Amino acid sequence: MPIRSTRAGTRTKVIEPLEWAFPPQPLPQREVIERHPAGGPAGDRPPLLFVHGHSHAAWCWDEHWLPALAERGWSGYALSLRGHGASAGSEGLHRWTLRDYEHDVLQTITALPAPPVLVGHSMGGLVVQRVLERYLAAPAAVLVAPTGDRHGFGVVANLVRRRPVRLAQAAAMRPLRLDAHDLFAGLDEAAGASYAARLTPEAPRAQLQLGLPRRAYTAACPVLVLGGGADTLVPASDLVRSARRYGTRAHLFAGMGHDLMLDAGWQAPLALLLDWLEDVLAPAEGRGTL
Repeated sequence: MPIRSTRAGTRTKVIEPLEWAFPPQPLPQREVIERHPAGGPAGDRPPLLFVHGHSHAAWCWDEHWLPALAERGWSGYALSLRGHGASAGSEGLHRWTLRDYEHDVLQTITALPAPPVLVGHSMGGLVVQRVLERYLAAPAAVLVAPTGDRHGFGVVANLVRRRPVRLAQAAAMRPLRLDAHDLFAGLDEAAGASYAARLTPEAPRAQLQLGLPRRAYTAACPVLVLGGGADTLVPASDLVRSARRYGTRAHLFAGMGHDLMLDAGWQAPLALLLDWLEDVLAPAEGRGTL
């Protein structure tokens, strides 16, 4: 059984034999949106690979964050997971699980010019955590409003209070519908409705996995955790626990909701993210390596 060493001499499974006995099939088409600095790809810095959350696609990163990070000299790539955006797989949406999404991320990593920093939002944050256990070359990772540390009970509890009918539908293996009130705290109503209208159905199996118990994941790289202080989906306590597991603290932005990359004030979390990257990668950049 493939394993890797972790802190304190413990050992963690990297590949679950039964789960990976029948690996996911590669997609014939993956949508990847990319943005680069004006002078071309940033060769002295690792690229950033963004993984979207529930019902979103690569477009959510390209509204603000991808163009803004290119202006600061970083190259960014945003992936649409299978069945989302312009990626293939919508006809098999009922079959996809988180390991299929993992496969999409790993396949995208192999096509990039250098090992990327991974940035995952919400469900994409959980996918990134799973990928980090196999992708040991990651220079760093950023979790944006990730679902809970060992389970998604906090998200489920919030949905029970706010969206009981929708939660019941999701439990019956129907896609959970999200709207602007679930995602934004400070965005004006028209903009929020416009973004919510671009959401697409999520894979019911992957959606169900978000609320189930899971083992704690580990990472061999620095991890940053960001969240919205007014997030009505992921409780702040979940963000704090997730950050603590990676030996860091959660950064919560007051007045911001679940979609930090689209909500009003999106500049603040992105600025913190890039400042943090420049800090944690500075020794490696000084040596000319990653």
